Amino acid sequence: MLQRSLTVVLALLFPSGALAAGFSDFMPGAKAMGMGMAFSAVADDPYAMFFNPSGTANTPYTQAGMSLGRMLSPKGTLSFAALTYIRPYEPINTATVGAAYYGGRQTHGGDKDVFAFNYAQELRVPGVPLAKPLRVGGNFKFINVDEGKGHFGMGFDGGVLARSNMGLSGSFTLMDLTTNVGTPRPTVGLGTAYTWRRWLTVAGDLRYRKGLAEFYPGVEASFLQGLLKARAGRGFQLDGVSQVAFGLGVNFSPIMLDLAMTVPTNGIHRQGGAYQASFNYRFGAPSFTGNFVGQAAAQADTLRADIIRLEERKKTMDSETQTAETNRGIVTDQMSVLQKRYSQTEDDLRLLQKKKDELEYELRALEFEKRRLAPPPPPPPKPKARPAKPAVVWPRRHQVKPGDTLRSISDYYYGDAGLWERIYEANRDKIERGLPREGAVLSIPEPLR
Repeated sequence: MLQRSLTVVLALLFPSGALAAGFSDFMPGAKAMGMGMAFSAVADDPYAMFFNPSGTANTPYTQAGMSLGRMLSPKGTLSFAALTYIRPYEPINTATVGAAYYGGRQTHGGDKDVFAFNYAQELRVPGVPLAKPLRVGGNFKFINVDEGKGHFGMGFDGGVLARSNMGLSGSFTLMDLTTNVGTPRPTVGLGTAYTWRRWLTVAGDLRYRKGLAEFYPGVEASFLQGLLKARAGRGFQLDGVSQVAFGLGVNFSPIMLDLAMTVPTNGIHRQGGAYQASFNYRFGAPSFTGNFVGQAAAQADTLRADIIRLEERKKTMDSETQTAETNRGIVTDQMSVLQKRYSQTEDDLRLLQKKKDELEYELRALEFEKRRLAPPPPPPPKPKARPAKPAVVWPRRHQVKPGDTLRSISDYYYGDAGLWERIYEANRDKIERGLPREGAVLSIPEPLR
């Protein structure tokens, strides 16, 4: 479904003719064939020059390789061979230079020859937050395609490869930017790959050129610490024959051997299928047995370090245990002394409590005896009688002061302001306009009972 969707989208964006790959679209490399041609975002061997020229960057060893294979189709059998050579470029630490030749011959189809010179390098791009350096590379190549009329030309390939620390990588390629050699060009490619726990790699390549849009999925699994690798994917569809690919890689370092084959999906009796073998030698690479010996030695060193660390820890624990036992004895002795002191303190407390009780008893006895022998207290003196208040003599005299009124005078002498009329009746001649005349002496009659 994904393949069909991508094909339809690309077909809508780029109108094309018959969707069938020809002999001129094939690229060599047994590892790439085993992964179903999903290789541009993996690109980790010299045949990456044919898929993504940037994949050869920063190679640690000089490498030389050869590949041979055949592919069947209803049109005719395609026989092909390839030679590769890459080496580190000394003036630049992360650069690689190389050269390659590919020759393919298809019965009733045509011939194709390619001579390519490769340069690739790792570099940091300012402002681009990549965990690993970006790989860039290109090929300058001479190409000859003969489909009855020979066409010789030259051109370029280019590609970039971005990688992350989490195992994800992505690529962009622009291949076959050449002069007219009688075949469709150029080819644009997008690739991605994800490696899970350095064991399983899932990859996919999307390629488009005029008249063809293809999606290639593939997978690779590593076993025995990388000694053996198994691969599978969608095979290259030469002349429209659908195929499924299988591959096997063996790491006999410094020799790398890759085998691949494809089988038609419509049955083995269909005119189709392919096989390819690639041989690659890495000059100066350590032996594959060194990986196991080195890993075993590293594990042994790790175990020895763990044993030494555990022995040191045991000595420390023994010393701490001995110290703890000594401290335990000291604490036990101190506890015994404190227990004795506690018992003695309890005895002293009980003795003091007993003496306290005896003293309290004696004190109560002395107080009782003191009360018994004490003389009786004298009787309290009789309170003296208060002298009787002299009787009030009526009528009384009152000299009027500023501010006095009949009501205030009545309240002062009678304790009732409402009896002011008594004072008024007795002093009519000394009252003017309802107020007593200032300085006059009023006669205050006796209140009525």
